[in-house]
Amino acid sequence: MKIGTKKGDKVRYGGAQMRVIGARDLDTLVVVSAEGEYFDASIKDLEAEAVGQVRSGTSVDPKRAAKVPAYVEALGPLLGNDRNTKAAVTEAAKKLGISTSAAYDAIRRFRETGTTDQLPPPTRPGGRGKSRINPKAQKIIEEVLEATVLKRGGAKPRKFFREVKRRLEKAGLQVAHATLADRLTKIPEHRWTKTRKGYNETRKTHDPIRDHYPEVHRPLEVVQIDHWKADIEILSDDRLQVIGRVWITLAIDVYSRMVFGMHVGIDAPSTTTFAMAMINGMTRKDAIAERYGLEWDNPMCGKPERLEADNAREFTGESANASAAHFNIRLKWRPLGQPQYGAHIERLNGNLADRFKDLPGATGATSTERGELRPEMTAAFTLEDVTKHAWMIVDEYHNDVHTGIGMPPLEKFRGYYFGPNGQKHRLPDVFVDNLQFRIHWFPLVKRSIQRYGIRIDHLDYYSESLEWLVRNRKSYGQLEIRRHPFDVRVIYVKHPDRKAEDPDATDGDEWIPVHVRQLNFPEASIHELQAARREALRRKREPTPELLSKIIDEQHRHIEEAVKKTKSAQREAARQQHHSRIRKEAPVPAARSGAVPRFVQPTSTPASTQSDEQPVRNGKTQQAPAEGSIAAILAGISDDDVEAMFE
Repeated sequence: MKIGTKKGDKVRYGGAQMRVIGARDLDTLVVVSAEGEYFDASIKDLEAEAVGQVRSGTSVDPKRAAKVPAYVEALGPLLGNDRNTKAAVTEAAKKLGISTSAAYDAIRRFRETGTTDQLPPPTRPGGRGKSRINPKAQKIIEEVLEATVLKRGGAKPRKFFREVKRRLEKAGLQVAHATLADRLTKIPEHRWTKTRKGYNETRKTHDPIRDHYPEVHRPLEVVQIDHWKADIEILSDDRLQVIGRVWITLAIDVYSRMVFGMHVGIDAPSTTTFAMAMINGMTRKDAIAERYGLEWDNPMCGKPERLEADNAREFTGESANASAAHFNIRLKWRPLGQPQYGAHIERLNGNLADRFKDLPGATGATSTERGELRPEMTAAFTLEDVTKHAWMIVDEYHNDVHTGIGMPPLEKFRGYYFGPNGQKHRLPDVFVDNLQFRIHWFPLVKRSIQRYGIRIDHLDYYSESLEWLVRNRKSYGQLEIRRHPFDVRVIYVKHPDRKAEDPDATDGDEWIPVHVRQLNFPEASIHELQAARREALRRKREPTPELLSKIIDEQHRHIEEAVKKTKSAQREAARQQHHSRIRKEAPVPAARSGAVPRFVQPTSTPASTQSDEQPVRNGKTQQAPAEGSIAAILAGISDDDVEAMFE
């Protein structure tokens, strides 16, 4: 057995567990109790208690010792006298602020002991703010606290009450339940969190934030990005079924506090959602305003110099790094477990969450609030509705005074570029939302080229434009490939040697569009393809292109049949519709050379790329019904007309 002498070591002194603060000298340690009282503990006494012996001498009374100098100063002239007049004792008592009888008691104690330490009266045990619990019961309570609730993943309070009462009864002691409950409530929050959740959680929630965020001098110098799951249930597009909550990817310009970019969707955070938010942020917002009928002033666009994010895979992966490197954006990740370094985006997420609380379908932040709000009964927004409303909130936010900068974010942003005397700084670059731009945000994979072409997720891609690369494949390692996130039928291969001949091309790279070998492969997103692959493996079958195609078709039919039956099917249907909308809205290669990278077009084109004006059914082009025909007449009758016939 040893007695620890380092700072923080635990020792037993005066029947209670205390913590070592330091050493007074070679024979004395300074210790502190759980209540914060300091004592000079001789090592001899600590040794005696360590072997179970009662410590000799009188307990240190810090409050009494602190009063000794004042008593000596007031009563000192009277201590050597055999007799003192009442007037002299009364005068000394006035100096001390005590009664005359208390002054006589002090002189009496000095004459009995011969030491001035006994002049002040001893501190009375108990009293307000002091414990009156039996020391043995106190020891039991402390031991049970540390064994039950004050430990990592500690038990609930009822286990503490049950165990401490059992041990007290066994020791023949009794403590009121209210006293035990009071002991729990008086545990410092810092100690409670540290013992139950650990040092890191305590540091995040209780320790002061010492570092200051570096000063930002201009717009787009620093942009912070993060994901947030909106506390609102949404409906399917036909408004017949609740399909769950949506994910929102938000990015904020730290200088102006303007929302840099946003993406609202059903997909969980991924490389794709990150890419869509960055595409939205770097391009102008005119298309958003036109799509949702918004009248706003939102000039935010351009390339951030530094992008700050957490350590999620979509921000730290190879695709994100390659995209950022292409646009010369410096990626910076927050230190692990320190969310204060993303305070600006966290505050924006909280601001948006507060404004979502009053919307129909709001879920609240806790299970209790969800029960009270009943979001399944009040939901009224579709995905498109939520997206529009989120942009409306962003517009309000841009025009409200921000307490952090003392002005509206829009005013802060504009004030950097323009002043009373005209333009002050150069405007940010404008990125045109075309395929050439989007390719560099599409998910990146690297593959070596083989005789059959390129294989990704069990699909083979080939076109005649790869012929030269196939023949010389041993001269190249892995090639950079960008996948269209919403159409797996095409990939874009970066030529390792050649550059685009178009002088207007901003990146100078030549990207070769390569289609899947199975030309009748259905239109599907990466999410749907990976879901089909998992289903094939579940069936214990090789995920060949033919089987994947069959499964995707089956999933589409199943969703169509079950769309009015289950929430999950409705959610998948809404996801497909959302992906389809993005796919249709995405820019396509323009006819003019130079609007997109120089693409080498394949000799064959998938059948699914034919014009929508003449849909193909079973290999035959369907013609519109002739005017005046029975088919045309029936096509003009609505459901309301049919119902009116039977009323």
